[in-house]
Amino acid sequence: MKLGPSFVLKIAVTTALVLILGSAQARQAPPPPVYVFTDEPARLSVALPDGNVDYAIVTITFDGNGPRSNGTAIARGGAVSLSPLCEGIHAATFTAADGKQAAVRFLAIEPPPQVDADAARRTLPRNADKLLAGLPYTILSMGDSVMHTGDLESMLVMMLRRATGNERITFIDRSYAGRSVDAAIRFWKTDGPPNRPDLGLLMYGLNDQGAGCPWRGYIEQTRLVADLLAADCNADCIFMQPTPHIAIPVLPEDRTEDSAPPWFAFRTIGFAESLHPLGRSLGVPVANTFAAVWGAGGPTIEDSARNAWPMFPSSYNRQMESMIETGGRGDTIHPNALGHLAMARAVFDTIFDRQAAPPLAFSGSSRWTDAGVVSRVQARNTSAKRRTGTLQAYPLMGGAIDAQPARYDLPPGKAVEFEISWPQARQPEDLLAYPNNAYLAHDTCLVPVVDFSGGGSSVTCAHVPFEVQAYYLPGRQIASDTIRAQLVTPGGAEIQEHQIPGDHVGRIKLLTKAVTPDRTGWAVAEAAYVRFGGAVRGEATVDGDTAEWDNGNPQDGAAFPVGLPQQARWSRGPADYRERPEELMTWWNVRAGQKGVYFAIFGTGEPENDGFTLFFDTRDSALLGTPGRYYWCSGSFAADGRLRLGKGETSQRAEGMTGAWKKVDGGFRAELFVPYSLMELHAWPEFGGRDLGLSVWWVHLGPKGATHLMWSEDGHPWNTRWYGVVRLMDDPAQPLPYMVRIK
Repeated sequence: MKLGPSFVLKIAVTTALVLILGSAQARQAPPPPVYVFTDEPARLSVALPDGNVDYAIVTITFDGNGPRSNGTAIARGGAVSLSPLCEGIHAATFTAADGKQAAVRFLAIEPPPQVDADAARRTLPRNADKLLAGLPYTILSMGDSVMHTGDLESMLVMMLRRATGNERITFIDRSYAGRSVDAAIRFWKTDGPPNRPDLGLLMYGLNDQGAGCPWRGYIEQTRLVADLLAADCNADCIFMQPTPHIAIPVLPEDRTEDSAPPWFAFRTIGFAESLHPLGRSLGVPVANTFAAVWGAGGPTIEDSARNAWPMFPSSYNRQMESMIETGGRGDTIHPNALGHLAMARAVFDTIFDRQAAPPLAFSGSSRWTDAGVVSRVQARNTSAKRRTGTLQAYPLMGGAIDAQPARYDLPPGKAVEFEISWPQARQPEDLLAYPNNAYLAHDTCLVPVVDFSGGGSSVTCAHVPFEVQAYYLPGRQIASDTIRAQLVTPGGAEIQEHQIPGDHVGRIKLLTKAVTPDRTGWAVAEAAYVRFGGAVRGEATVDGDTAEWDNGNPQDGAAFPVGLPQQARWSRGPADYRERPEELMTWWNVRAGQKGVYFAIFGTGEPENDGFTLFFDTRDSALLGTPGRYYWCSGSFAADGRLRLGKGETSQRAEGMTGAWKKVDGGFRAELFVPYSLMELHAWPEFGGRDLGLSVWWVHLGPKGATHLMWSEDGHPWNTRWYGVVRLMDDPAQPLPYMVRIK
C-alpha cells in the first residue's frame, strides 16, 4: 500500500483550504444555534403572525435520517415551541394560515447520565471540586478550525451544568482556523493566564500533520502547553485527538488517478494515537474524539466515510446541515453540530471516566531481517464476548507497507497475530528517510490498523517497537569541531566522537549495529550541523547597495549560506528542483543596530518570483532548540526594487521595517531592517551567549518547480526546535561554533 505520486498536491491543497478559513469566517455571522435536551421543548424564533401554524420536521441522527413528524403548533410573539423527536438535528418548516413559511433548525441532545464525582476528582485533580461544588468554573478551549467552526464547548457546558447542578460553568474559546499546536505557545501570554482557566481543552494535529510538521515537535509542544496550564494557571488539561478527514471517493466509479487513497480518511491517526502515551506520562487524560467522529464505521473504509456524512456539513459555516442532504458533497474536514456533539460527549465521558475500553488490545514488535524491517502485531480480545472480524494494517501518509488481512475469531482473552513488512526500510540508513524518520524510529514505530467487525470498523495505531532497543540520544549541542553522540544499546551507553568536516552545513550518518545473543538491531540517527552566523554591531543604509558591507565574502566566517544543495529540503526530505545551485544561491550577513537587526543578502540568480520568511527565537541561549514563542516576518521582491515585508501575527509592532534590492551581474543584492519591536525586544539579546535563534526559509520558484531552501531546518519551520543561531561578536575574526542536532 503506497500513496500515488500525485497525491502530495492534494494534502497541500487541503492544508491551504484549512488556512483560508480564517478570513472567510469573519464575513459570516450565522444566527446563534438552538440546543435543547430531548426532554425539554425547543423555543424557536419564527417571523410568522400569531396563531396556528402547520409544521413538518425531519431529523438527522448519527445513523442518518431519523424520525419525521407533522402537526400543528401555536406561534406567539415570534416564537414556536416544539418537542424534540430524538437526539439529532431537527429541520422544522412552519406554514402560517396566510401561506407564509419559516424554516428553523435546532439540535436536541440526550440528557447526560448521573456522574461519578470521585472519577472527576481523579481525572481533574486540581479543580474538580470547584466543578462539583457549584463554584465558578472556566473552560479554555485551544485548537484549530475543527474546534473553531463548531460549538462543542457550549454543548459540553450544557451537559456539565445538568450533570453537576453547577450553573456557573463558562467557557472561553481561543481556537482559530489554520493553527497548529505551536500557536498555543505563541499566544500563551494572551490566551492563557489572563483567562484564568480551570480546565484547558487542547485540540490540534490536523494542520500539524497536513503541513508536514514533525511528529516529535507536535508532541513536545503539546507537552509544553499542558505544563503551562498547570504551572501558570493551576489548571487541569484534557487532550482531544484530531478528527478524521473523510475526503475520499466512496464509490468505485468516483475514483481517479488523483483521488485520495482510502486510508487518507484517517491521515491524522498517528498524531491522534500518539497523545495516549504522552497523556499517560503526564497524567493528562485523552478524549477519544477521533473515534467519536469516526462513529460505528462500516464494512469498508469507503462505507465508514459515507456513514460519517451525518456528522459533516455542506459547508463549514452551515453547522446545522449535513452531507447526507447533499449526496456526500460538502466539507469533509470540519464536523457539523452532530460531530461536535460527539466530541463534546467524548470530553464529558473523559471527565467522568466513562470512555469504553476498546475490545481489542494491540501490541507488537519489529525486527531486522535479511529483507529489511518486519513487524509482528498481536491483537488480544479484552472484552467479555467472543469477537470475529478482520484486521487490516495501512501505511501512514507517505509510507508503504505490505500486509495481508488477518481474519480472527477470538474468545475472550485470546489473541491473533499477523506480520507487516516495510518495503521502504530495507537497510538501516533507510530509517533516516521520510516517512521512516517520523514513524519507524525506536520511540515511535506506529502502524494504523483498522478492525472491521460486526458490519462496522474502528481505527487505532499498533505500537511495534524494535526488539533490540538501540538508539542515539536525541538533542542539541554546541561544538567547535567534534560531535559527541551518546549511543545506548542493550550492553550499556557509550560516547562516540565524530569530526565535523569544516563546511558550513552538513550531516553525518550515525549507524551502529547492536547484537544480542539471538537478535540484531541497529542504532540509526543523523548528526545535522550548522555553523553559527555572526553579527557585528553597526548600522546600515537600507537601499540595496551593499557596498558598506565589507564582510560579504562567502569565505568570511560570520556569513552564512542559504541555498547549498544540502539545504534544499522540505517536509519529506531533500528536494532540489534547481538545475544548479547558482540558479538561486544566497549568503547572509548580519548587523546588530541600535533599533533593530540589519541583513545583507548576496545572491545569484533571479529572485523576482521568490519569497522568504525569517523566524526569530529571542530566548536565553539555554532554551534555544526547545518549544517556545517565536516571531517572524516575510518578504518578497517587488519589480521597483522594494522588498515587500510583512510581520507575523505574533508581533504587535514593527516600526521602520523596510527592505530594498538591486540586480547585479549574475545575481542580486538585498538589504532589510527588522526592528527589535517585532521581537518584543529593545536591543539585541545580551543574556547567555548573546545569541539570537534564527530560521531562514526561502522558497524559490524556478522552471522546474518550487524548491525550499532552509538554513538550519529539516522541514516545516512551525516550531523552534531546529532554528540556527546568530551570535553577537566582539571580534569579527573570532571563530564561530556549530549547532549540532542528534536526531
